[in-house]
Amino acid sequence: MLVEYLRYTRWATRTALDACAVIDDEDLRRDVHASHRSIWGTLVHIYQSDCVWWNRLQGDGAVRAGAFEPGSSIEDLRERWMPVLDELVKWAERLSDADWAQDLEYLTSRGVAIRQPVWEVALHVVNHATLHRGQILILFRQLDRVPTGVDLILYFREKSKAKADLAKP
Repeated sequence: MLVEYLRYTRWATRTALDACAVIDDEDLRRDVHASHRSIWGTLVHIYQSDCVWWNRLQGDGAVRAGAFEPGSSIEDLRERWMPVLDELVKWAERLSDADWAQDLEYLTSRGVAIRQPVWEVALHVVNHATLHRGQILILFRQLDRVPTGVDLILYFREKSKAKADLAKP
């Protein structure tokens, strides 16, 4: 089930990036005094967090968010971010139940040593991104733009439709 949630977060991230790609740079970076100041700032925060967690899951428990340069455009960000999410999903697809239950050891951003099950970390990655994508939708509204839908149910509907389309003769 966690693999499906990671697939969802990859889909939702791609969907959000697609929606943000049509916003002019001024609005993308406009400080609207919410979340991480702007849509761009919020996207960068999610990207860098995803990278930190991916590196922790790969055994580099001390890496910092600032190590992950987002580039200067949505396309730059997409080129950096989507491969990370692709690798995260491929990694998750190979895990056994025992692997999900194993503890992961890492340092928090404040240098505190933590040990917790891999499944908890994976669920956090999804939940964290979902929280901030929701904030991006609010920022869209503050800029008088129509937000895109990234709800989990929309992912399941799109997946179901794609499966049905494949089954058609």
